[in-house]
Amino acid sequence: MTVKETIVKAGRSYKVGQNGAGDVSIKYQLVLTEPLAATELPTEFPGVPAIGSEHPTRPGLYALSYDVTQPDGAAKNTLDVTVNYGPTSIEPLDPEHPEYIEAVKEWGWDDGTGEKELVASVAVGNEAAKPVVNSAGDPFDSVPMVNAPAPTFTKVIQCSERKTGYSAFLCKVNSAEITIGDVTCAPGTLLCTIAERKIIGEWRLPYEYTIHLRYRSNVVTNNYPPSDGEIGWDAAVVDAGMREIDSTTHKLKLIQVVSKETGQPATVMAPELLDGHGGAQTRDSQGQATPIVLTFHAYKRADFPEWFYSEPPTPPAPDDDDNTIVNGGE
Repeated sequence: MTVKETIVKAGRSYKVGQNGAGDVSIKYQLVLTEPLAATELPTEFPGVPAIGSEHPTRPGLYALSYDVTQPDGAAKNTLDVTVNYGPTSIEPLDPEHPEYIEAVKEWGWDDGTGEKELVASVAVGNEAAKPVVNSAGDPFDSVPMVNAPAPTFTKVIQCSERKTGYSAFLCKVNSAEITIGDVTCAPGTLLCTIAERKIIGEWRLPYEYTIHLRYRSNVVTNNYPPSDGEIGWDAAVVDAGMREIDSTTHKLKLIQVVSKETGQPATVMAPELLDGHGGAQTRDSQGQATPIVLTFHAYKRADFPEWFYSEPPTPPAPDDDDNTIVNGGE
């Protein structure tokens, strides 16, 4: 296809909102040196702004697509090309890979909630945090469940080329602290899932990636081994059982206590609190002991790449003194 002349036609359109003009369309007419072949479907047009280029006077608006038609009744050597601009964030081209571009379609948190095991209470007023056990100081038969904030961060990216290596982060939690927007996430509190799909018919940005980082905070103030209290997606349980490790033989044996009725050793009939090292705890004169909370890593940890959660740049505001939509090809 050889173009003789490119003309900006009347018929442009746009929407006006509180942020000014948006969804801009500018129509061009191409005069060809010879009629277009019936099987020819060009995707690039001399004199027409390239896909991905920024609008010359509207920062933050980018050429996203073309609508190409050959008008009925018009000369066979003319084409109408409408350039559609939108606010999709286009990342700058990499000088080493100028063919690669990507666009962020979605970025942000939802307001989800979820359930978590309550193995330790939180400090309220003058009341200190404490393990969740029954009034006799023994663990409950089942761990109480409570609702807690559990928002999910979502980022949707469209790319011109397939991203590789992302599958290594599936079902893993963050190994380092990450701040996303106004939310600071401690290590182990973000669980990652990623979906890849190819958009059939999309030739510029055919690969779409949806990253979900599910946040979960679970502060346990009395856990073993000691930690800072935030266990995130780790599992927690009060250390208890009916067997202990014999200090002499190092083999498991049933825990025995002195029966109040007979004064003789008797095998326990319910789980006893353990000391975090496999032995039964020695209770005080009131029959009390300090529950130990064990934590277990449920997911492997990884250093999430920044593209998982980086915020797209905010374009500068347009000049309020200039509200004119100009020739996109100039």
